[in-house]
Amino acid sequence: MIEDLRILETAADVADEAATALAGWIAHAGAAGAAVHVALAGGSTPAATYARLASAPVDWPSVHLWFGDERMVPPDAQDANAELARAYLVEPAGIAAAMVHLVPTTLPVEAAARAYGDEIRRHLPLDAAGVPRFDVVMLGLGEDGHVASLFPNSTALTATDVCLPIRNSPKPPPERVSLSLAVINAATHRLLVTTGSGKADALARTLGSPDPGTPASLLRSAGTTVVCDASAAADLRGR
Repeated sequence: MIEDLRILETAADVADEAATALAGWIAHAGAAGAAVHVALAGGSTPAATYARLASAPVDWPSVHLWFGDERMVPPDAQDANAELARAYLVEPAGIAAAMVHLVPTTLPVEAAARAYGDEIRRHLPLDAAGVPRFDVVMLGLGEDGHVASLFPNSTALTATDVCLPIRNSPKPPPERVSLSLAVINAATHRLLVTTGSGKADALARTLGSPDPGTPASLLRSAGTTVVCDASAAADLRGR
């Protein structure tokens, strides 16, 4: 059971809370002078959080930005997660291009997943099981309960590679690259941000029993923070 559940009144409040949490975790991880590794989310919800984070007092030269998943489109395509991050966070905060690690979407999806996984292994520390350990992985929540590009009842949920090629996404485009659940769960912090009544059922299922039909329910409880607005929390009666 995820214990760190933060329910705010509005989507704007959620963005403020999420940005504050991210900035705090980044500062703590970098306090000893080590590089900090953060995986970003895509979708529409994170944009407001990124806009607020861009103006936060973060020591960006020590922070490596990665992507929890990416669509197999050019990095400057309107629906690319990289483009969302560029517009709302990277350029406003003046983050150096060398610190932003893009998925190589010009490659075939299998090669892109393999290359991105190799790059992650070159840069990140490994945990005791040999899994790369991000300081923070930020996640959105789909109405079907998916996180990153890990969709309900997919065989990808049990894969142990660092990055996975997704070939038949139920949401377009069909080809994507995603961090594996093993890597997401190895992170020091996972931040799940969701807003709106359309996510209420998915959030209730996320906070219920682990179920491959709701991938977000498979997130490791320790170290996972959920930040949502009152609309998304509408089905959480008694919690």
